[in-house]
Amino acid sequence: MKMKMAARGFAAFATVCLFTAAAWAAPQEENLGAGRSELNGDSVEYSVKTGLMTATGNVVLRYEDGVATADFASYNTKDSTGTLTGGVVADKGDMHIVCDRVNILSNTQISAVGNVHARQKDKSVDAPQIDYDSGEQYVRLPSGGTLGAAEGTFTADYMEGWMRDNRCRAVGNAHVISPPKDFEGGGDEAEYFGKESGKLVLTGNAWAVQGNHTLKSGRLTVYLDERGEAEAVPDEKEEK
Repeated sequence: MKMKMAARGFAAFATVCLFTAAAWAAPQEENLGAGRSELNGDSVEYSVKTGLMTATGNVVLRYEDGVATADFASYNTKDSTGTLTGGVVADKGDMHIVCDRVNILSNTQISAVGNVHARQKDKSVDAPQIDYDSGEQYVRLPSGGTLGAAEGTFTADYMEGWMRDNRCRAVGNAHVISPPKDFEGGGDEAEYFGKESGKLVLTGNAWAVQGNHTLKSGRLTVYLDERGEAEAVPDEKEEK
């Protein structure tokens, strides 16, 4: 049984969080001692001895072509750690991010916490928290979230992705809806493999519906090709 759907659309569901994390992290994750940077605020303090700089009130942090604003910011140039708190807004190119707090954990690790909303063109991410490690090219949504695109939405209780491998894993109430493709599917866990033509593997009470066709299985694999056709293959049971 073949279900017609957009391969690129499915890829967008699974990988939008990866590209979002890379884009929004860039302005803050670099050491402020490298590249062109600027930190402004109503009150700014810097200790040469400790390497700690703080800014309070109308904080504006610029790095290369990115800019972030907040009520308060701190950054330690010696250990590359810091925070931005209070209505954090970050922009870089066509990427726009808002959240309650940004924690800079190291030169490569960053975490956005509290009502995180990221948007780039037609793609969006809404989550309580996004963790990103640029060294490992790894992103995690520990409390789950919603990934959106023009093709539809992808939700789950927990999500993680590996940018180098173009792979994304979602655990707990994984659910994909694509109204333009008349497609809906879900399972206890979903894993997307983006290399080559790409495939989506749904496991645990897996199901998929498109038009008049319904598939149910303990493990359901949807293979995508370049023409946007998908062949859904259940390992246990198929229902039409």
